[in-house]
Amino acid sequence: MNLQKLLFLIGTTVVLGVGAGGAAALWTGIDLLHGAIAGGFASATSLMGLWAYLTLNFLVRGFLPPAFWNAVQLLIVAVVAADLVYVRYVVAQGAGGWWPYVRFVLLPLGWAVAAAVLRAWLSGIRAFIPALFFMFVFTVIEWFPALRAGVGVPSLQLGLILLSCNTYLLLILRRLVPAEKRPPAGGARHPAGEGP
Repeated sequence: MNLQKLLFLIGTTVVLGVGAGGAAALWTGIDLLHGAIAGGFASATSLMGLWAYLTLNFLVRGFLPPAFWNAVQLLIVAVVAADLVYVRYVVAQGAGGWWPYVRFVLLPLGWAVAAAVLRAWLSGIRAFIPALFFMFVFTVIEWFPALRAGVGVPSLQLGLILLSCNTYLLLILRRLVPAEKRPPAGGARHPAGEGP
C-alpha cells in the first residue's frame, strides 16, 4: 500500500464515519452535529482497530499454523459473545432475564457474520474466519468503553458507526492491497531471471 492509498483509506473512512454518525444520530434522536463528530472519532477508532488486527494477524501467522490460528479466532469469537451476554447480565443483577442480553449480542454478531460472508464471497472462503474475528471481536473491543458506561442510545449509536466503518474497512482493504503472488501450481519456483 502506498501513501496515496493510505490517505484515501483514512479520508473515506472518516467521511463514512461522519455520515454514519449523522444517520445514526437521526435514527436515535441525538443532535446531528454531535452524531457527526462522534462518527469522526469512531472512524479513527476503527482505523486503529484495523491496524491492531493486521499487526496481530501478521505476528501470529508467523509462528502458528493457519488452521490453529483460525480455531483460536473462532474460540475468541465465542468467548466474546458469551462474555457480552453473561457479564452484562451479572452487572445488571439479572434484571429483565436473559433475553435482552442475548438480543443485544445478535446485532453485532449478525452484522459480523453478514460482512464475513460477503468478504468470503469476494475473496474466497479462507477469508471468512479472519473477517468474522475482526468484525466481531475488534468491534466489541472498540465499542467496550460505551458498553461499559451502559448508556443505551449513545452506546447503540457508537456501535452502528463502528460496525459501518469496520465493514467498509474490511471490504475496501482487498482493493487497496495487492494479492499475494503464489508459486505455480506444481510448487516449483523459477530461479531469478528464469520465469515462464
